[in-house]
Amino acid sequence: MNWYVLYTLSQKTNKIVSNLNRRKELIAFIPEYEVCHRKTKAITIKPMFNNYIFVKTSLNQNDFNDLLLKMKDQNDGLIKQLKNNQTSALTADEIHFFNIVLDSHFIVRLSHGYQEYGITHIIDGPLKPFENHIVRVDKHNQCAYLDLVFFDRRIKLGIDI
Repeated sequence: MNWYVLYTLSQKTNKIVSNLNRRKELIAFIPEYEVCHRKTKAITIKPMFNNYIFVKTSLNQNDFNDLLLKMKDQNDGLIKQLKNNQTSALTADEIHFFNIVLDSHFIVRLSHGYQEYGITHIIDGPLKPFENHIVRVDKHNQCAYLDLVFFDRRIKLGIDI
């Protein structure tokens, strides 16, 4: 299974996901994460990467490019396909990371933890296997920043400290 990443206009993202999901050979989604608000303890869901659509498919790069070209009129608002070294398929390590943290609805659920002597310890949640990758915790916004980079952006996930 290959994973591809598309960059879109923000107001067109959901429409493009719907169009792509009409194709039986594609699974298009927006990866999201839960955030717990400090005072109210209400949980909200935010996109991990604004304006990005992930697509899982068995199509290779050329076939996927051809399909996008055929769907060009339906996908008004698609800006570009993100590419690393002329291929937009995610690396095996990136796919492994997303397979671990995303649930069946493509949401990273809230992790729970505590800090002791400046070190963050995860009690439960999808951040548990990545505890050693946490470089900073924003207690105000209830987010953990990882030393894992995805398309030149640090990965940020929800944490209840």
